[in-house]
Amino acid sequence: MCGNLSITYPFWINGMHPSYCGYSSLEIDCQSRKPVLVDSYERSYYLKHVFYENNSFVAISSILENAIGDCYIPEFNVSIGLGPFEISKINKVLLFFYECANLQPPSADYLHVTCNTNQSQSANDSFVRLYENDKYEPGDLLNNCTISKRPVLGWTGRPVNEYMSLMKDGYLLELKVTSCADCKASNGVCGFNTSTQAFMCICSNGTTHSVSCPMYLKKETWLQSHRKKALIAS
Repeated sequence: MCGNLSITYPFWINGMHPSYCGYSSLEIDCQSRKPVLVDSYERSYYLKHVFYENNSFVAISSILENAIGDCYIPEFNVSIGLGPFEISKINKVLLFFYECANLQPPSADYLHVTCNTNQSQSANDSFVRLYENDKYEPGDLLNNCTISKRPVLGWTGRPVNEYMSLMKDGYLLELKVTSCADCKASNGVCGFNTSTQAFMCICSNGTTHSVSCPMYLKKETWLQSHRKKALIAS
């Protein structure tokens, strides 16, 4: 556990779990009860929710979470780091247009943002628009503007004028890892072999297998459990 979040394969907590308990690039450092992704950009991302049943998780930027005030324009596209995951297509997308020059007022689909970017000393015209996905028409891109984009959760129902809250809610990532289900069903423990860079199922007799433990080990585990219960009952 880290905070109120259960951390297990494919993640592992440094100093709490052996490194073979999860993928090398999914190492977690539990800081102030927050599960921080060690390999994320400047260690600035942490897990908010993990959905082990469908291999996905919600990540939040601590830099963004600690942003002062209700106005923030990201000056670069999201870069969480390298790992066995990708940004889910379920997310919506916030498209930011800032430091715009000689721009005619766009349609009402674009929210006017009055705050500055870190590099700007003047409140140049800036806008943000919310898209249902990462697909937009070339005509949607405002000319003479610097552009950046951020994925945001698609199920919160927040409108574009709550773009700060949308970003602070984080976004969904899908894990590209071997499923643990068959290994768990065979009474094995899921892990990751750092030498072969491959999934391994750790069995009760100390052996490892590529998918699950052999049936005879599952039967032995059941017999041991059954005998233990019988002794307790007697």
